[in-house]
Amino acid sequence: MSGLKSALELSLERSNKLVPELKNQKKLTKKQKKEIAEIRSNYGARIADQDVMHLDKISKLHDQVPPEELETVKAELEKKFRADKKTLEEEMEKEILQSRNS
Repeated sequence: MSGLKSALELSLERSNKLVPELKNQKKLTKKQKKEIAEIRSNYGARIADQDVMHLDKISKLHDQVPPEELETVKAELEKKFRADKKTLEEEMEKEILQSRNS
C-alpha cells in the first residue's frame, strides 16, 4: 500500500504538469513586491477613475441623446469602457512583468 499517493500529491503533480512556468519563477524581493503593489494600486485607481467617468457619462445620456438612440449610444460607451479597461489591465501586466524580471 505504500505505492498509493494522497489526493494532495496527485493534485500537486497535476498542477506541475499544467503550469510548469510557475515552478521556474524566482522569488520576488521586497523591493519588487513593493513596486508591484504600487503598480497595481496606480492602475486600480486609474481604472476606478475611468469607471466613475463612464458612469457619469451614462447618467447624463438621458439629457443629451434622443430616447430612440439611447441604447445604441450606451452600448457604444460600454464597449469603449471595456476596451479602455482591458488596455489599462494589459499595460499593468506588462509593468508587473518588467518589475518581476528586473
